[in-house]
Amino acid sequence: MIIRTVTMDDLNEVVELESDAFKMTKKQTEQDMIGRIENYPDTFLVAQEDGKVIGHIFGPAFNKRYIEDELYFENHPNQKDDRYQMVLSLAVLPEYRKQGVATKLIEAIAQEGRKQNRQAISLTCLPKLIKFYEKRGFYNEGETNDDIPDPTGVTSVNMVRGL
Repeated sequence: MIIRTVTMDDLNEVVELESDAFKMTKKQTEQDMIGRIENYPDTFLVAQEDGKVIGHIFGPAFNKRYIEDELYFENHPNQKDDRYQMVLSLAVLPEYRKQGVATKLIEAIAQEGRKQNRQAISLTCLPKLIKFYEKRGFYNEGETNDDIPDPTGVTSVNMVRGL
């Protein structure tokens, strides 16, 4: 398995992965992914095995500690002085889960964040994923203040890992 930065050639595979993982329409996901690939390709990483994208992690750098709703709707290019590496998505194909792919993607984006002099990685997750992220060095910093309602009515939490 290799981990590398995304290219437009990966578009169809990342759209498929993201839309399946997060139950989104492919049309909307495609528009989102094009904007993300164009605006922050250096922090949009894919895991690839035998020429196939099996996972991805992505998010822009940001100057606030926690993810804000706008990051999901506007593609902010990374700025040199942004202090935090956000993770908007971490997704792995079902048949490759529990094989360390997600952990390797987290470590790869952490390495990129350190290279870009970021202070920490920040993400939001559902309560059922808190332990997963804690095992990978993240700390639970409380419930989010986002306005996007989770379809299940569960409030997400802010998870942060220092770099």
